Amino acid sequence: MARVTVVNDNPEFLEVVGAILDSGRYESTLIKGAAADALEQIRASKPDVLMIDLRLGSDGLHGWSIARQVHDDAALQGTPILLCSADNVALDQIEDQLDDRFTVVTLRKPFSIDALLARIDELLSTAPA
Repeated sequence: MARVTVVNDNPEFLEVVGAILDSGRYESTLIKGAAADALEQIRASKPDVLMIDLRLGSDGLHGWSIARQVHDDAALQGTPILLCSADNVALDQIEDQLDDRFTVVTLRKPFSIDALLARIDELLSTAPA
């Protein structure tokens, strides 16, 4: 079963997404907020896909910063990332920075369950074996 780690600062969001993912299709790990040890928690969860909020409750793009750390981390290198946000302008700017070296797709809030599952499946199909 594929492992999806979700990092988000909204407890209700984590609860809903966790329930969707744990409905027999995936195994999920939920990480609350922008914990100082977020990278270590992500590493310990051994995700097949990382779903992370762009801002994580901050004025800056803290989630994007963590995503780049994941990309640079030897233990997590190659982990596909699903970056989600309601900040369409910031997502557009990040999409302009993406290239083939960084497996990231975006998902704009609000999104449907079908859209979430389709994006995760898309990332799983591109993940290294």
